[in-house]
Amino acid sequence: MGAALAAAGIALGAAYVMGRATINRHAADYAEHWRRAATDVPEDAIHYVALGDSAAQGVGASRVETSYVALLAERISQVSRRKVVVTNLSVSMATSRDVVRYQLPRLAELDRAPDILTLDIGGNDVVLPGNTLESFEKHFADILTQLPPGSFVADVPWFTLPVLSRRAERFNDAVADLITLHGHHRVHVHDATRGLGPLRYHINTAADWFHPNDTGYRAWADLFWEAIESSGLPDLPGFSATGPLG
Repeated sequence: MGAALAAAGIALGAAYVMGRATINRHAADYAEHWRRAATDVPEDAIHYVALGDSAAQGVGASRVETSYVALLAERISQVSRRKVVVTNLSVSMATSRDVVRYQLPRLAELDRAPDILTLDIGGNDVVLPGNTLESFEKHFADILTQLPPGSFVADVPWFTLPVLSRRAERFNDAVADLITLHGHHRVHVHDATRGLGPLRYHINTAADWFHPNDTGYRAWADLFWEAIESSGLPDLPGFSATGPLG
């Protein structure tokens, strides 16, 4: 029995190491993909800007095309019948402080403002040392004040490990209501990930047991799309026409 448990532990450890190696390749490859995808935005195209961390990069997806940003862009294009150009300013390992320091200045420098903007941030604030609830709340509020009105902002994802789940709940409770107070649309990632429970949570995560996998990212894309639909944006006169959104 002891030998079997030891063998299982070794196998799990090896799987985790291999999973981490895959995730590290994703982080580099997907960042390069989004850098190459950055291009001029035609006048009749929808400009979708993504801010955030490795989730917005798609780390954990089997292909960058199955990331939530790519899936969401595809859905927006299908519904609007317009080309969607994605400018993905997110960075793996980013915290809320990094969004304030690096991503918001890049957003301000864009030649064309976004027609649709999404943000996911907070996961790294929860798991990385040196980030406090007070600093996260401050930086999150700073971000919200500088986003274009009506942006689509995810709340803080939930994690299955007890110490992280409790911390994620505290971080989420501190900032979730700020999203709508600042005139943005809340995307309910926290409740959706928490509602999975420990078993289904792991079915929706990649080989590193942390980032979403293809199934997880499709669920995230659905959550963002539900928020977009609820906002009434697809019903605006300019959504399926040419030129800037109505």
